[in-house]
Amino acid sequence: MSKYREQMFRLLMASKKDEPGLTVKLKEQHSKIDMVHRNSSEGFLLDASRHILEAPQPGLERRHLEANQNELQAHVDQITEMAAVMRKAIEIDEQQGCKEQERIFQLEQENKGLREILQITRESFLNLRKDDVSESTSLSALVTTSDLSLRKS
Repeated sequence: MSKYREQMFRLLMASKKDEPGLTVKLKEQHSKIDMVHRNSSEGFLLDASRHILEAPQPGLERRHLEANQNELQAHVDQITEMAAVMRKAIEIDEQQGCKEQERIFQLEQENKGLREILQITRESFLNLRKDDVSESTSLSALVTTSDLSLRKS
C-alpha cells in the first residue's frame, strides 16, 4: 500500500499545479485503489483519495472564475456600448427637439403677424364698405331730392 500512497501523493501534488494529464492519471490511480479497497479491508486510502478528488481544485476554480469574469466583462462592455449609443441617441433627439421647438416658435410668431395683418385688412375693408354705404346713402338722398325737384319743374 505504501507504493500507492507515494504515487497518490505525487499525483495529488502534480494535480494541484493544474496539469490535466496528471489529473487523468490520478483518476486512474483512484480506480486502481478502489479495486484494491474492494479486495482488501483497508478503506482509509480510498476514503482519502475520494475526499481529494471531490474537493474543489484551485486551478479549476480559478479557470472558472476567470471564465466568469471574462463573460461578465463582455456583458459590461456590451452594456457600456449600449449606454454610449443611447446617450448619443438622446443627444440627437434633444437637438432635433430644440430645432423643432425653435421652428414652432417661429411659425407661431409668423402666424401672429399674419393674423394681425388679416385683422387690419378686415377692419380696413369694413371701414371702406361702411364709407361706401354712407356715401351711397348720401348720394341716393341727393339723387332723390334732385329727382324730386326736377320732376316738380
